Amino acid sequence: MLFPNAGVEVHPALLLLLGGMVGNLSGFFGVGGGFLITGGLLVFGVPPVFAVGTGLTLIMGSSLINTLKHRRVGNVDFKLGALMVIGTIPALFAAERLNSHLEEVGIAGPVIRYVYVAFLGTLGSFLLYDFLRTRHAAEEGDPTATSLLAGRVRRLRVPPHSIGIPGLFSIPTYVSLSVPGMERVSLWVLVLIGSGVGFLAGLLGAGGGFILMPILIYVLGVPTTVAIGTDLFQVIITGSVGTLLYALSNHVDLLMAVMMLAAASVGSQLGVAATRFVEPSRIRVLYGATVLSGAVAVGLRQASGAGPDFLAGAASILLLTFAGAICVVIAALFVAEWSRQERTRSAMYRKKPREEG
Repeated sequence: MLFPNAGVEVHPALLLLLGGMVGNLSGFFGVGGGFLITGGLLVFGVPPVFAVGTGLTLIMGSSLINTLKHRRVGNVDFKLGALMVIGTIPALFAAERLNSHLEEVGIAGPVIRYVYVAFLGTLGSFLLYDFLRTRHAAEEGDPTATSLLAGRVRRLRVPPHSIGIPGLFSIPTYVSLSVPGMERVSLWVLVLIGSGVGFLAGLLGAGGGFILMPILIYVLGVPTTVAIGTDLFQVIITGSVGTLLYALSNHVDLLMAVMMLAAASVGSQLGVAATRFVEPSRIRVLYGATVLSGAVAVGLRQASGAGPDFLAGAASILLLTFAGAICVVIAALFVAEWSRQERTRSAMYRKKPREEG
């Protein structure tokens, strides 16, 4: 099927499959799915800047759907997400300008792909390392390999410690966040994190979710389920701003985005439901494996430009096959844990009448 705005032919079934998997993984991992969307569109041969712009459009829509679902189970800290946006939005503008310049000089594709491979490879490797290091302590809560780092970051005291309004009053630059259990954290730390996430989001067209979710967990010490919901809320804002910027420069293929969003709305149902039953450590290790597969797929796509043509096809197969396999694993974990809890409840109900008798 020809998508005239992007000037590329892509089979609709591939887009629907990608959209469904993105919705499922987005709801489960708490990310917009940009690491898979933009990477997938690049693998399908969509021009890099259109892959970024169209990816941001889909991210905005799927994140809105999933945020509303996570809000119902208490996994969203709107205050934390809003404070980080203070730094995110200016950084998005800077990244979009850089991307446009790279496109003008003809190096946007290689730069975006190389950054993707390096960043996703590093992030995925760390997530797997964290799981191996902390798996024996999983029964004691939600441990991470960087709990000491998170404690130090929360205790940072960054000047100015207050913002004064002459002749009136001063506003402290430290806030408390009840949902993730932060009694006191510097506003400037949150703004700095938001700036870094926003710049990478604008550069890679990923909404920032795949970057922010691990930062919330490993740098700020936010519980995994709260990080998932809050991340999605923040991604709505970055995705909306990013979509506007790329739409104004005519770098969004709306038809492509609508097709994928329809499939994503279906896949998100299972992803959000599964977070209530699957252990946080398992969520993180599955996320790490998915991120690594995205890095390998984009790397193969980049290598196909100077190597054998079959590498591009291999990248498509790897990306969709692995993402599909993770979706199956999520469904299996959800069913297994739900069944176990149902059996436990049934046993308790059967035991209670005997005790009363």
